[in-house]
Amino acid sequence: MNKKLVRNIFWIALVAVWSFWAGAYFHLGWVRKASVSYREGFILGGIALWIVLGAIGILIYRFLKKHESSDPAKPALVVVSFFTLCFMLIGWVKYDEVKKDEFIKEIKEGFIVHYTEKANEKQLKIKNLYEELDMLYITISFDLENHPQLEKLMQLKTEHALFEENTVIEELCVESMKSSRKYGYPPEPGMEELFE
Repeated sequence: MNKKLVRNIFWIALVAVWSFWAGAYFHLGWVRKASVSYREGFILGGIALWIVLGAIGILIYRFLKKHESSDPAKPALVVVSFFTLCFMLIGWVKYDEVKKDEFIKEIKEGFIVHYTEKANEKQLKIKNLYEELDMLYITISFDLENHPQLEKLMQLKTEHALFEENTVIEELCVESMKSSRKYGYPPEPGMEELFE
């Protein structure tokens, strides 16, 4: 097999992997709207950068081939690699922020399931429990995003450790319900008992 062909295949595969990652994190950190899920944002960003870099690479390749370059693929791949590196650096700037956002969104269902089970254990009859827990989590998520112990929470591997052993989320829920009561919006009967 031609050495140039092997080099190009290997190079394209490498750029494809890293450009997808770069596009995904660039999109998640800088472009994605709150209404778009983490997974959708990741896939859209990766595919979008593939399309952009693929078009740039093809245009450069065709231009150089038209002008009878001996190796038109190499400069095209160098340019595409350069842009991939640029997008990787830009995506890396907000990498930590993206991972925190992903964590906060991922544990939402676990939060609802855990406290639904806890309500059943305590035999609490709370009206519209799912909706109440969903709204409560949305409320605390803003505080959780900026909480000094967020990174510590991200290291916890089980729901029990996250919601029982560590009290950060429970304390945020209690504070949120206290604030709601203070402003004339008391929580549903049983909600406060759930977090005792």
